Amino acid sequence: MKPTVISNEYLELQTQISNKQTEWTNSLEKSTVVEKQSLQHKQVPIIAQLTINVQFDQYKTWIIELADVLIEKDGNLLSDLTKIKTMLDEATLMNWANEVLAFNQLYFQSFAEKNELPEWLPYFLAEHSLRPFLRVVSDVYRQELPNLNTKGSCPCCGEPIRLAVLEGKGLKMIVCPRCEAKWNQKRLHCSFCGNEDHQSLSYYTVENDKASKLEVCGNCNSYIKVIDTRKLFKKQTVFLLDVTTIQLDFVAQENGFGVQNEAEEMKS
Repeated sequence: MKPTVISNEYLELQTQISNKQTEWTNSLEKSTVVEKQSLQHKQVPIIAQLTINVQFDQYKTWIIELADVLIEKDGNLLSDLTKIKTMLDEATLMNWANEVLAFNQLYFQSFAEKNELPEWLPYFLAEHSLRPFLRVVSDVYRQELPNLNTKGSCPCCGEPIRLAVLEGKGLKMIVCPRCEAKWNQKRLHCSFCGNEDHQSLSYYTVENDKASKLEVCGNCNSYIKVIDTRKLFKKQTVFLLDVTTIQLDFVAQENGFGVQNEAEEMKS
């Protein structure tokens, strides 16, 4: 895969976050997070149909751990993050978890403005620290994922679809960097509008990059990144695959694709 356009410092930070999230996810007992039940709606993401038991003491610990990682990388954030640490009572934690699940970024913008914090910071902490709970849900419901039809969004968490991997004999799997849901899809199929016309589905490639490409749909103007993981020298988490292929997002946007998917811009 072509070297990423992001800096080494940024990649190191994202790798630390990815490692933390993997560690946190593995520490959770699945049965304490979600009780598996029959899904009533095939076109609604799973988390919108369930009650997720966010363990707020654990959630608070992870937010603080993530804050410490950020302070280590950028000492200028010390004052803001120290302030946030003092604000993490149960009511705030509950609001943060609920508003992350609802994709309510306006709430976090208002929270940041009210408390004189950088606009991105509360949402970043709340979102990334909640992801282990979402990953437990996707694992518990992994067999049900292919049967759901939430066009354009992850059937587990509702995140806009943007990444696929090729595995084995070329099997195309859609993967979610947020909750790590993974499900099979036809090689010739648009995740957003269902288009399967080969004349309006095409690929963009980046020079000297044999492992990744863009799949674009002329029907609805959407795109996803497709990574042939069989050609990668180093195995990466789905989260890091998304981060390290941001150059493909730039190529897509430069060519006018994905303009309808602005909801994903603040999730990285």
